[in-house]
Amino acid sequence: MSMTTGEVIRRLRKSIGMTQTELGALLNFSQPAVSGLERGGPASHDVRVLRLVARALQVPLAILVVESDQEADVDRRNFFRAGALGSAGAAMMSPTVSARAASASSVKVGASDVAAISESVNQIHELDLVVGGDRLCRVAANQVRYVEQLLDHGTYTEEVGRALTSAAAEMMTAAGWVHYDAGRLDDARRFYADAANAANAAGDGLAAAHALGNASCLMVSGPGEDKTGNPLAVQYAQAASRASLRGGGPKLRALMAIREAEAHGARGDKTAMTAAISRAYRAYESTRGHDPDWVYLTEAEFVGGIGWAQLQLGEHTAATIHLQTAIDSSSAWPRERAAFQICLAHNLVNAGDIARGCSLLADNFDTMSSLASTRLHQRIDAIANSVRTHAAVPEVREFLGRRAARV
Repeated sequence: MSMTTGEVIRRLRKSIGMTQTELGALLNFSQPAVSGLERGGPASHDVRVLRLVARALQVPLAILVVESDQEADVDRRNFFRAGALGSAGAAMMSPTVSARAASASSVKVGASDVAAISESVNQIHELDLVVGGDRLCRVAANQVRYVEQLLDHGTYTEEVGRALTSAAAEMMTAAGWVHYDAGRLDDARRFYADAANAANAAGDGLAAAHALGNASCLMVSGPGEDKTGNPLAVQYAQAASRASLRGGGPKLRALMAIREAEAHGARGDKTAMTAAISRAYRAYESTRGHDPDWVYLTEAEFVGGIGWAQLQLGEHTAATIHLQTAIDSSSAWPRERAAFQICLAHNLVNAGDIARGCSLLADNFDTMSSLASTRLHQRIDAIANSVRTHAAVPEVREFLGRRAARV
């Protein structure tokens, strides 16, 4: 059975000879609160608390984030009672009804609370790039509940309420992404739908673009899946692009154009895909507009997205160039780099270079298998199934052997 986050914290604390009281002093927690944290209480699933613990113990935050199917679900009633540690959850509501919220509770929400939520959103995205979404589902879902509880029971001005609703939309999108990475597609769809609704309630077109663009990813086929493409993916991506044009910065507009290219590639529409890629380049090189903090589009992500779109359409030579460039410039993000490597292997296998594709997977299999991303493991499995008939090829045999040894 995997260690819980609380157990990880306890072992790290004891390994450096620190008492619960001493850790509590660094966190501004009481000794009983630290004890509850180590026993797996609600605070152990709050990314803001975990960030404080990581700083106090001087360890990477990723070490503390634990998700195990064997762990019991968080008791919502206990979760709601943990307001002093910033943990709760309820239903979404529009900032226009902030007056009704004011009468529900004495908890006052200000700009600093919204800023802290935005920081948590960014932290969840960054952790996913390092460790994968499987270990983040509970943390992200609990953060969504916390923001929803603030909206439902907090008191705030209309301006703060609108900002809080936008932050809720981004937190829901972050939760949708890690659930997508974890292979929990129904949960991901639900979070994206809630995010789009929250963004619309806040009048935030950029947050709506983010939710719609990510939702389109769910509909673009991966290795071993239906290659006809889903027309809804194009519609969602186009809606995201339109929303990003209203104030979106270069990276956001480029990212949404890439989402369109991916969807068109899956549909086999080369003309539309090429046009979307051209718009992505123009947007990426422009200076118009402002990108929100949550927009993640490094050069690796940019060229990798183009490579993925080209892979979908069967433009293998161009896809190889772009995906290799993405791999070479993404060493800081293990999960992201592994995703590009798997895409490149898939592309090479489809192009007929089975030996090279399987060699790439075998050479990097230890790192790939250590990542907590069901989505990536499923793609590896699909490639394995597609190359079994070529088991006489040494590289294929090595890849399949490495995979069998880890199953």
